[in-house]
Amino acid sequence: MKHLVLRYTFIFGFLAFFTHCTFGSVGDSNKDKLAILQNLIFFNNNQTIPIGTNLRSYDDQADDNLNQFSLTSNAVVYNITVQSGSFINWETGTYRINPPNQTLGVSTSGSEKSSNAIAKTHTPYTVPLDLPADDLYGKSYSFLSASTVSNITQYNSTMETGASFLFPNTRLSNIPMGVVAVANVSWEEIYIRMDVTGGTTKSVTILLSQGNKQITPKCKIPVKNGRSGNIEILVSLSGFFQDRSVSGTPIRFLDTLSGKADPVVISKVSNVDLYNILLQNLQAEDIVFSFPGCFPGVER
Repeated sequence: MKHLVLRYTFIFGFLAFFTHCTFGSVGDSNKDKLAILQNLIFFNNNQTIPIGTNLRSYDDQADDNLNQFSLTSNAVVYNITVQSGSFINWETGTYRINPPNQTLGVSTSGSEKSSNAIAKTHTPYTVPLDLPADDLYGKSYSFLSASTVSNITQYNSTMETGASFLFPNTRLSNIPMGVVAVANVSWEEIYIRMDVTGGTTKSVTILLSQGNKQITPKCKIPVKNGRSGNIEILVSLSGFFQDRSVSGTPIRFLDTLSGKADPVVISKVSNVDLYNILLQNLQAEDIVFSFPGCFPGVER
C-alpha cells in the first residue's frame, strides 16, 4: 500500500509540475506535456498483480451429485448419469486484458512508448486492443496448465447452485491492472461416458476432438489491487445436452439421441448429427462456458 501511495504522489506531483511549466514555446509545451502524460500512463499501466482463477464444472441441480442430473427435451424428461472415467484433456487457457479506462489505453511496447505513443480506444471494454505482442495489453496471460483432468463430476467444492468440481490445473498469473477483455480455453480431447434414461436406456460414449472456445464477459471483471477473490469461469455439464433454439429452429440433443440404437458412440465419424449438436452447444454463448453472475452494468 505504501508503494502505491508514493507512486501516485509522484504522478500527481509530476502532473502539477508540468501543468505550470511552459517548456519553451506554447506549441512545444503541449507536445512535451502530452509526452510526459503518456509516459506517466505507461508507468502506471506497466504494473502487474497476481490473479487466480477458479475454473469449475457444475450441473445446476442444487445437490451434491454432479454426475446425475435431469433435462427435458421435447417434453420428455431424461435422467443422465455421467461415469467417473470421463475426462477433459486441457491444452491451455488464457486471458486478454484491457486498460482500466474503458475508452483510453496507451501502448506500452518499447516501440511505441514515449513521445510517439499512440492513444488506443476500445468500445466496449470486452474487445481486446489491437496492440503489439510485446505490449502488456497485447499479450495473452495463461491461467490454465496443460493437463488431463479426470473425475470431472467429483464433488470437491461448492457454489451458489450447490456442488461443483474445481479443476486443479489452474495457476496464478501476473496480469496488468485493468479489466478482462476475453478468456480463451482450448482442449485436446473431451471424453464423456454416460447413461441416459427416458423411455429407453442408452449407453453413450462421447469423443470430442481438439477445439477451443472464446468466453466473452457480459460485465466488467476488474483486475486490481485488493480484488477480493479469484476470477470465476464455469463449465456447465448439463449445458452440453440441453435443448436450444436457433432462429426459431429447435436443437435437441437428447430427443435426437433417443432415436439411436444402443450403445451410442458420438465422434467425428459416428453419429455426426449428435456430434455437431454438441459442438454447437459448446460454442453457444453462456451455455457451456460462462462467467457466473455476469450481467451488463455489473462488476464481478
